[in-house]
Amino acid sequence: MRLRSNGFAESVGRIGDRAGGVHPYCELLCILEGEADLEWSGVTYKADGIALFVILPNSPHQLVQRSHSLRYWYAEFHTEDTDPLPAVDVIYKWNGLQGAIDWTAAPYPALTAAFGAVGMLMQAEDALPWDRFEDALLSDLRKLLILIGSGAAARQPAPSRSSGEALAAEVLRFLESVFPQPITLQTIADYTHYDPSYLVRLFKQQTGKTPFAYLNELRLNAAAEYLLHSEMSVQQVSQACGFQSIHYFSRSFKQRFGSAPSEWRRDRRGQEPALGDR
Repeated sequence: MRLRSNGFAESVGRIGDRAGGVHPYCELLCILEGEADLEWSGVTYKADGIALFVILPNSPHQLVQRSHSLRYWYAEFHTEDTDPLPAVDVIYKWNGLQGAIDWTAAPYPALTAAFGAVGMLMQAEDALPWDRFEDALLSDLRKLLILIGSGAAARQPAPSRSSGEALAAEVLRFLESVFPQPITLQTIADYTHYDPSYLVRLFKQQTGKTPFAYLNELRLNAAAEYLLHSEMSVQQVSQACGFQSIHYFSRSFKQRFGSAPSEWRRDRRGQEPALGDR
């Protein structure tokens, strides 16, 4: 594991403010105090008080402040195969639990103690040699990733769903985690072990759209975040979001957002300053 960026923030009187974007790194985002919404991959997660979210690489995300005062920290990092990153389905389950956890019940006090320790460490960053700070922070992040798996397993299983709902949820999670990669219908069928035509029909019954219509939405939303929050060229954005042709990307983007990528970026940046990751 290698640290890319981190920060501790105390925001007062800025209800409605947003922070976030999209980047090719894993991220832990911890709310220590206050209320906020995390908009991540098309879903809004509520944080009322303490919360810890895991954000996967290349997934658009925005933190929206809902209370007068908000304290939080974040850490972006590269992962290696040996790092204890939870499975994708565990991450989605964990993020969805944040508004319903009793943080006083075991095993969660161990997590909240670690949340506070990371926050205090980040506030002391300038007083420590960088290598020692980084080693200490990465050690705490690894601990949190391990505890997340235990915390998610401690919850009671959700009520059973129909096969159609379960399949749609499985396909949604899969597409959200691999959308920058080349994907065919057979890729999805192999992953779910469903017949391709049956898969498409069942998915559309549940969501109102085909898997590839949803995949295209994911890619275009990610592209919009890259255009607004990075200095990547249109060609680079197209490739990073999984489009095989810049011409197809430009045409699809214009159909979705009303203008070509370069024009859309210029117009949006003229209206509001571009945000960094934080």
